[in-house]
Amino acid sequence: MKDKNCSFRLLLFLLLLLCFGKLSAQQTPVPVLFNNDTLYTITGNIGAFSAKMRAELVSKNLRRLSKLPPAEFDSLRVLTFTDRADIMQRFDVIASVTSADAEAENSTVEQVAENHRRIIKQALLDDYNDTSVGNLSKDFGLFFLALLGFFLVWQIVNRLFDYFRRNLKTLSHNVLFKDNRFVHLFSSITPETERTFLLFLLRMLRFTVIGFFLYLYLPFMFSQISYTRGFGERLMEYVLRPLKFLGEGITAFLPGLLFIVIISVAVRYLLAGMRHVALQVKSERIKVGSFYPDWAIPTFNLFRVLIIVFTLVIIFPYLPGSGSDAFQGISVFVGLLLSLGSAGVIGNVISGIILTYMRPFTVGDRVKIGDINGNVVGKNLLVTRVKTTKNEEITIPNGILLGGGIVNYSSLSQEHGLILFTSITIGYDVPWQQVQQLMIDAAKRTAAVEKTPEPFVLQKALNDWYVEYELNVYTKDSQRTPRIYSDLHANIQDVFNEAGVEIMSSHYMAVRDGNASAMPEKYRKD
Repeated sequence: MKDKNCSFRLLLFLLLLLCFGKLSAQQTPVPVLFNNDTLYTITGNIGAFSAKMRAELVSKNLRRLSKLPPAEFDSLRVLTFTDRADIMQRFDVIASVTSADAEAENSTVEQVAENHRRIIKQALLDDYNDTSVGNLSKDFGLFFLALLGFFLVWQIVNRLFDYFRRNLKTLSHNVLFKDNRFVHLFSSITPETERTFLLFLLRMLRFTVIGFFLYLYLPFMFSQISYTRGFGERLMEYVLRPLKFLGEGITAFLPGLLFIVIISVAVRYLLAGMRHVALQVKSERIKVGSFYPDWAIPTFNLFRVLIIVFTLVIIFPYLPGSGSDAFQGISVFVGLLLSLGSAGVIGNVISGIILTYMRPFTVGDRVKIGDINGNVVGKNLLVTRVKTTKNEEITIPNGILLGGGIVNYSSLSQEHGLILFTSITIGYDVPWQQVQQLMIDAAKRTAAVEKTPEPFVLQKALNDWYVEYELNVYTKDSQRTPRIYSDLHANIQDVFNEAGVEIMSSHYMAVRDGNASAMPEKYRKD
């Protein structure tokens, strides 16, 4: 009997303990408040979040949503999971409904979540449409306070950066590179250059700070009034949309940029190696068969252009927007302009390449091109520059050179000598042997005339009244031909005057009246 009483007491204790646990598991519903109104209640917990914490979080989310334009309220939707349903606004969770919440309302999780979504949307719309004097006064008051804060921060930021700017302008010494003797890369940075660089950095920092401030503050300021909600977001979106597009483009362009950098670096070192070889060939440290040293740099330039064009063709598909219709249209337009406007340029380039490998002259040669007589001081694929004997520099397109005659006085002058020639006319009364000897004597007196081969005289014509004699002399100094001609003519006059032979044609002799001969007085014979 005693054992039966003990068993009954133990069973009664377990039943009381079970009832007490079930009663303690039931929680008091917590209301979700918005504008001091209860929208609905929350009963269950979610993980470490109690019902009270959940209600406070939902209220906080609703206050944030109330600052958005009404169009954003249409994005509220229900997303159902296995053990709960979430009320979403775009990608943010606004509220959640658990099985405990559904049991408290004697409904399913989906139905309760949909009902809460309608309640939240209606409460937000009612708040937006609230045009009471008290609400409008509060909104406008907060807006003007935010506007005052905006101008205050704006003035502080501008005055601060203006202060730094004034102090930078008065600096007379380097700040970043005080001792630049050990920094060879920045050894040429003067205080003026560094000041310009620092002012640029300060300006960029100023724009960044102001932009960041506007991005954060404008949405907050315009959200204080119902009618301007979302205006700040739209305003910043107009500015941020191109920046976002640019950032996404740069991010997508990074793999292509890496490829372009690798190709560019490889081509750069290839061109540097080719240039080094070309300079070695030009200085004749490297000899390549019958390849002339003066061909080295033009050949390098030609291959450099071809390599650069080939490189551009390779990297073109990796440029951002290269596949767009606009980019291709611009490429076609630029190509058309180049094809129409560069016909003469291409002709001169081709002529320059042909002249380079024909080698009709080199830089420094004395040449005659048409009526132009002078030294070649420079040539490239487009033009050739000639410095005349009158110290004039004339630029001649290579197309004209290729189509006209070029007389080169220097190409054979060092090896065989350049022949200079001049003519005089003497009457038949003077023996030709004497005339030739006098002309050769005059040539031997001229300093720049070569003794070997010897000068020689040709009788070019036996005219009616006189004989034409041509004196030919050799010289290796093709650069001084005007001076040599001048000295040679002076010596001819001196030699003939000393010999008493007049350099006169018979036409003049025919009208002589017996007066003194037409020679300088010191050479006359009484």
